[in-house]
Amino acid sequence: MKKQLKKRPIEKELKFLADFEIYGILMFVGMYFTTKFIVDMDCGKNAFKLNWISFYPLLVFSIIVIQGSFYWRNKLKMVKRQKALSNIEIGRIYSKLRWINVVLLTAYLPVIIIATFAKADLSGIIVGILLYFMAIIEQINYFHIRLSYETVNGSLLVIEPLKKLFTGTGKRSQLRKDIDTYLGV
Repeated sequence: MKKQLKKRPIEKELKFLADFEIYGILMFVGMYFTTKFIVDMDCGKNAFKLNWISFYPLLVFSIIVIQGSFYWRNKLKMVKRQKALSNIEIGRIYSKLRWINVVLLTAYLPVIIIATFAKADLSGIIVGILLYFMAIIEQINYFHIRLSYETVNGSLLVIEPLKKLFTGTGKRSQLRKDIDTYLGV
């Protein structure tokens, strides 16, 4: 029996997606500094001193998610028939952002390798790698295959989208469709 996905009206869905991305960034940044404060156990002296091994992937993750929020807000404006960028304009902008994100993601690999060999703080390396994987997942989710926001009876599906990714049965993301339209694919 096929699972029935929960559907919202399109305007509510787009508003939810645009807002949820910003809330997610705020939550992750808050958790990052809270965890850093607790793990460092320095009574707040260095709570906001950045550990670039873990902060850089949080920054890249945030950039990708902000791009997503802007995309969904633009789609919401289109649905409401307000002034918005066309699908072609969005495709042009995001086809470039896609490659900028790849460069930002790739730039982290030598940093983490050097940090590992230099025996940097293990907690920073672990957090950095986890945030890096989250940034990669967001990149895939927006620019390639839709991985998230599937729900059944109000429960978020996690395993189903990953199966679709690894089996190649996932749907292209809406943003990817806009990029393909711009590129004439």
